[in-house]
Amino acid sequence: MAFLPRASRWFAVALSLLAFSPFGAAAQTRRPATFCNPLNLDYGLRQTKDGVVYRHGADPVIVLFKDRYYLFSTWDVPGYRVSDDLVNWRYIPFGPEVELSENMYTAAAAAVIGDQLYFTEFGRPARKVALYRTRDPGAGKWERVAELPPYGDPCLFVDPPTGRIFMTHGLDRPIKGVELDRATFAEIPGSERQLMPAFDPKQKIRDGWEVCTWDNSETSPGMRSNKTFNSCREGSWMTFLGGRYYLQYASPGTTVPGYADGLLTGDSPLGPFTYSPHSPISRKASGFITSAGHSCLFQDRYGNWWRVVTMLIGVRERMERRIGLFPAGFDRDGVPFTRTELGDFPLTLPTGPRDAAGDVSANWWPLSCGAAATASSSLANHPPSAAADEDVRTWWSATAGGTTAEFLQLDLGELRELRAVQVNLAEQDMKSIVPREEDHPRFLVSISTDGKDFTIVADRSKAAVAAPHDYVEFAQPVRARFVRVSNVYTPAGGKFAIAELRAFGIAEGTKPEPVRQLSAARDAGDRRKVTLTWSPAAGAKAYLLRYGIAADKLYQHEFIRGGEKKELTLYCLNNNPAYTFRIDAINDSGRTEGEAAAQVP
Repeated sequence: MAFLPRASRWFAVALSLLAFSPFGAAAQTRRPATFCNPLNLDYGLRQTKDGVVYRHGADPVIVLFKDRYYLFSTWDVPGYRVSDDLVNWRYIPFGPEVELSENMYTAAAAAVIGDQLYFTEFGRPARKVALYRTRDPGAGKWERVAELPPYGDPCLFVDPPTGRIFMTHGLDRPIKGVELDRATFAEIPGSERQLMPAFDPKQKIRDGWEVCTWDNSETSPGMRSNKTFNSCREGSWMTFLGGRYYLQYASPGTTVPGYADGLLTGDSPLGPFTYSPHSPISRKASGFITSAGHSCLFQDRYGNWWRVVTMLIGVRERMERRIGLFPAGFDRDGVPFTRTELGDFPLTLPTGPRDAAGDVSANWWPLSCGAAATASSSLANHPPSAAADEDVRTWWSATAGGTTAEFLQLDLGELRELRAVQVNLAEQDMKSIVPREEDHPRFLVSISTDGKDFTIVADRSKAAVAAPHDYVEFAQPVRARFVRVSNVYTPAGGKFAIAELRAFGIAEGTKPEPVRQLSAARDAGDRRKVTLTWSPAAGAKAYLLRYGIAADKLYQHEFIRGGEKKELTLYCLNNNPAYTFRIDAINDSGRTEGEAAAQVP
């Protein structure tokens, strides 16, 4: 399961991915063969009651229709997006015939039925919603075909063996399923079933990953600083494969890092369903950006499985979220997995069927982590170092945004071979929501070997749309010690701010020694809790803990920064199964798999 480079693919797609550039003529000489989470979308602007402006996108659905990908997401722009390659997306506004809540929409359902694409949004209790369809989503024109009940977090599912249509739904209430008439989309009387229960607030015994606090422990606060915040099962999604129905659901809450997707399996679209002990099947509670719940599982044009997920920032507003895309699949036993480990480092784009393990890592590392950072100016509590700490929830901010004199610069310490950079912008003191056509932050990215003479490698001085997580892959590796981002324009009177300036590559030198000693102790009184200890590996800068309920299914993970670390406590285990753990060592030169495994009954 090692992450291996896909160098042979890089140049094969150089000319084939030549559509939907959000910047027109860019500094890159070819389309990128890799991408980096979160997806670089022009996330819609929103504003809190206190006037704080932030970006938002969540609860994504991606549908492959007529060999193009269509993306719908919550509280984003009042439209949707189309892509040829899953990474570069073009915005399409809905036509006037589509009525949306608050001129946006929430938790969309989308599915291909026959030769048409269907779409509906989340239904509030006091408001029914419409179902729309189109043969040409690229034109943005839709036809209203039915009125639906107020389904919460809807999932429109077409049963492959029979062609029958079902709707699963539920939010803060039991997740239910109902069959719809294929002609009228009315509920077939008597078909509704409860597929799984909602949480009982009095329930004390639950699997650890469904405890809705910051680290899944019973004592830590949640994102809402509420220790008693009830878990919420929501965001269902149905998949059929190999004669089995896979019903996933999101839990414990979208405002905590461990927001994930659990799994039930059954032999019918309406159940009965059995909880899978491999739950959660999509989780990312650590790393640069966290959360991997309320997702959609789909196949690309080559048949590869992908999971598009909701990711969390949650600083300017507790539901400040983003969208991530991770390779996924099913193992030989039919157990689904999602490769979220190291999933916020560069990943390769598909050019054909991939290996069954779903490994698409570029094997490039953030050489910028911990780099010495300087800036033209700094706002209080937002120092330059916050843009080089591998944490999307902290950021550097200049004292102004209306001048080209503002810049952030990283010193990597020595000449490094760089393969890509990612500029993650932050929204600091934006005064209002501006129209989409005026929301276009502009900047320049430059590199230098000596800190004096800089070469522009990404010119966004004429950007026409927002690119808050701009990712630039170099056509050829470049040698540099210094990386600089310079302001050109910050919209809405905001200050120039960077959440993270990331420089990816492979350092010269040797990989770390393997972790040879690892032990695990499960808490006798609370089986959801386990403490792991190990001897630090020589040369390690970080560790990747992998674990699961079978030695060949280590589908869960935690990313641990700091080569000196030697202990970690988790609170997210399922109550009943035994677990196997393995820990890998990482530095800027690569990753070394651990030699020893630890088990707990």
